[in-house]
Amino acid sequence: MSESAPLLISSGNLPAPNWHATHEEAQNRLTRMAEALGTGDWKEVDKGAKWIYEVLRPHNEAEERELFPLLEEIGAEALQQRLFEDHRQMWDLTLQLLTEISEGSVRAPRSLTLLGQRLVDLIRDHIEAEELLMLPLLKGKSLYCSDDETQDGYLILEKKLVAPETWSFIVQAPQVARGRKPGQFFMVAPFPESERIPLTLAGGDARKGYIHFIMQEVGSTTQAMGKLSAGDRLYAVAGPMGAPTELVEEGTIVLMAGGYGSAAILPAAEELHAKGRRVITILGGRSKERVLLADELGAASAELIVTTDDGSLGRKGLVTDALADVIAREAIAEVVAVGPLPMMRAVADLTKPHGIFTLVSLNALMVDGTGMCGGCRVSVGGETKFACFDGPDFDGHKVDFAMLRNRQDWYKAEEQCDPSECKIGRVAATGPVDYSQYLNAPVTDLADWQSLDLGAIKPSQKMKIPRQEMACQPPELRVCNFDEVSLGLSPEQAKLEAARCIMCKHPACIDGCPVSINIPAFLQQIVNGDPQAAARVIKESSSLGSVCGRVCPQEKQCEIKCVVGIKGDPVSIGRLERFAADSMLGSTELPPVEASTGKKVAVIGAGPAGLTVAGELIKKGHQVTVYDAFHKPGGVMLYGIPEFRLPNAIVDQEVDTLRRLGVKFVMNTLVGRSMTIEDLRKENDAIFMGTGAGLPKMMGIPGEEYKGVYTANEFLTRINLMRADLFPQYGTPVTVGKNVIIVGAGNTAMDAARAARRMGAEHVTIVYRRTIKESTARKEELEHAHEEGVEFKFLTTPVQLHGNDKGWMTHAECAVMELGEPGPDGRRSPKMTDERIMIPCETLVVALGFDVNPLLAMTDKGLKTLKGGVVVVDNETGETSIPGVFAGGDVITGGATVILAMGQGRRAAAAIHHRLMGEPQTAV
Repeated sequence: MSESAPLLISSGNLPAPNWHATHEEAQNRLTRMAEALGTGDWKEVDKGAKWIYEVLRPHNEAEERELFPLLEEIGAEALQQRLFEDHRQMWDLTLQLLTEISEGSVRAPRSLTLLGQRLVDLIRDHIEAEELLMLPLLKGKSLYCSDDETQDGYLILEKKLVAPETWSFIVQAPQVARGRKPGQFFMVAPFPESERIPLTLAGGDARKGYIHFIMQEVGSTTQAMGKLSAGDRLYAVAGPMGAPTELVEEGTIVLMAGGYGSAAILPAAEELHAKGRRVITILGGRSKERVLLADELGAASAELIVTTDDGSLGRKGLVTDALADVIAREAIAEVVAVGPLPMMRAVADLTKPHGIFTLVSLNALMVDGTGMCGGCRVSVGGETKFACFDGPDFDGHKVDFAMLRNRQDWYKAEEQCDPSECKIGRVAATGPVDYSQYLNAPVTDLADWQSLDLGAIKPSQKMKIPRQEMACQPPELRVCNFDEVSLGLSPEQAKLEAARCIMCKHPACIDGCPVSINIPAFLQQIVNGDPQAAARVIKESSSLGSVCGRVCPQEKQCEIKCVVGIKGDPVSIGRLERFAADSMLGSTELPPVEASTGKKVAVIGAGPAGLTVAGELIKKGHQVTVYDAFHKPGGVMLYGIPEFRLPNAIVDQEVDTLRRLGVKFVMNTLVGRSMTIEDLRKENDAIFMGTGAGLPKMMGIPGEEYKGVYTANEFLTRINLMRADLFPQYGTPVTVGKNVIIVGAGNTAMDAARAARRMGAEHVTIVYRRTIKESTARKEELEHAHEEGVEFKFLTTPVQLHGNDKGWMTHAECAVMELGEPGPDGRRSPKMTDERIMIPCETLVVALGFDVNPLLAMTDKGLKTLKGGVVVVDNETGETSIPGVFAGGDVITGGATVILAMGQGRRAAAAIHHRLMGEPQTAV
């Protein structure tokens, strides 16, 4: 939250965070001042009076200037006049105190004590009036807000205590307010360092742009939220998430809630009541203080039944007792239960013999809330479901409550962590490392090469220049930190390496590049000693040169086409791309932008495909808005690729360039829930879908429910984006045992294995059902993993996971495989043998890829998809079955590299531009 803002936020006309902070400081000083008046400590009284005059008076003057006119506009003249008179009186009293006190002594202590007490009481009453009366009144005035008003956080408009450790919040969140439906939830991160936690939506106003929710303090994040006040801002509010509650069309519906579950059923009660449906609401709590929203639910119900454990409100007993009575007296079509797990399980057990359709709302562990990570998986009817995507409501008769309860206990120990402890940082604790000491010297057989014109030497001389090896952190050092492993080429190395290019007349390397960078041209600029000119060449085709130079599999793309590689090592095109692009990092220079066309394009997803489209089209003069469900742009480059391979700062700088070009980013917005493709089509001339990773694939073997079993997306997102490596300073934890197994052998598996080593794992084993020849990982990643102590067990696959009586995984039972004949992809298919081995393991990470998230296809039936949810597009343009809607990246491939996603984005951007300008389509 910003502390540098003026008293008022100009766009929203509501007090900034320091407004409430000033009131809190005033209350503290008034307490000290009252004590000083009682003891005759006139020096302390004088100090308090000076603070009132020097700090509180300017604060009050700003209120009169900027808030009081709003009170007049809404007809609150009486309150305005009262507050105005308070200001004048407190200033007069303060001046009297300051005049009468001289060097810690006064002439008439008794009368001055009475005057000081009068001042203290006046200011306290005044602050209470402003907090309780003025802010709620102004809330209604200023809630008509645009999405831009959440860029600096989500304003808390109202907060009040409704039960012990339980708070009611009203927060400015227009996107969530417009899209919310009964049963849905949202994800909130109160501070940049916080974890994202799910909270149920209790209501809101779509027109005014606010949401209402109830929060109970149960962990460190919610406890921190409990300390916030009206006027403060939440860092991130994303939603709505999840599927709406399924309500039967006919018959009586019973809504049941325990504790703050009342918030979850209120929207359903109100919607059913508006339709004239019969609703019976049953609320429960340990005591009357724990029964929430009874009045609101009573107004939306035909009958309200309240039960408390101690009989302090309503009937004494459990909600199931009341439900049994209702079932005995009349037919019930559906029961919806929200509350503690034991309560929901008891309700499901009660209704099952009667055959009553029963929904329970599952509060599973979540990281992102979009279905991407798989952390919220639950077992329903023997099938794995994801609470944030398929739920949160499920058939209570099919839910495995025992599995859910076990997983909910996962991070209880981490909640008790000492904030001074950190998982890693052994190297950082000794001070920053000077990595320049590890850089390699240039190597060449050319005599006096620095005096040569490298651009003019003959090919035979070029062949005397060996491939320049890029320096890396030593393995023993890098497993102790998350700093970038590869240290880059020195300027001398880069110049020599670029000089190895023989400048083919028909450069095949360009054909091997998915975004068609003019590789010889940028290499020549490096030879000329002008890396920034080289970077400008790269930027003509790629908005993410520094990213691609680090993570793209050049050995399978541009470098495999390099003619120099026929007789020796190919030119290190990727490393040179990194060298050139990095020379422009931090530069304020921007590429040229064409005149505005007035055309608007919406981009869904802020990953490599979406950012490429945004960069290409903003330079063509179109207005571009990027929507993403996360709180930071970058997609897989932030949540999926560790910092030791791609520093987040690199991605942030690339995104900053797009912002400065004029690209608008609307974060915390899940298209398909908060808005639909059709909604975007009404406001834009074209749409690009670059939604990236979808629902993760599991192994489908017994034991996957144990604590300690992660998907790669969840494991890496916790570490990369949510900074579990810095837990508990950052709020998101991850558990890494001494023995870790990674299932799979692609780049993601290598990332997970190497991250586990840095998180303290002593033994990390890659388990892969094929051999290293079939691995899809980059050669460099395989080498780095091996250097860092990662072990490999090929021709091995888990068939069952074993654990202890506390629900933690302890061993993986694996089958030994053998290879059969090659499949359609050229890789030999594995066959299982009867041989089994047991591998100790407290943490297991499944890195087997994912299916495309079907959300957009579900919400827009005109979007054609193939098996696995892959979106069908035109091969030349990337246009989907919906005219004007284009797609690229993982959503059309089911899994691709950063550079392939960028290539598809660039193809789609060209097609969109030609379509918008009425030009014929040309090949990219």
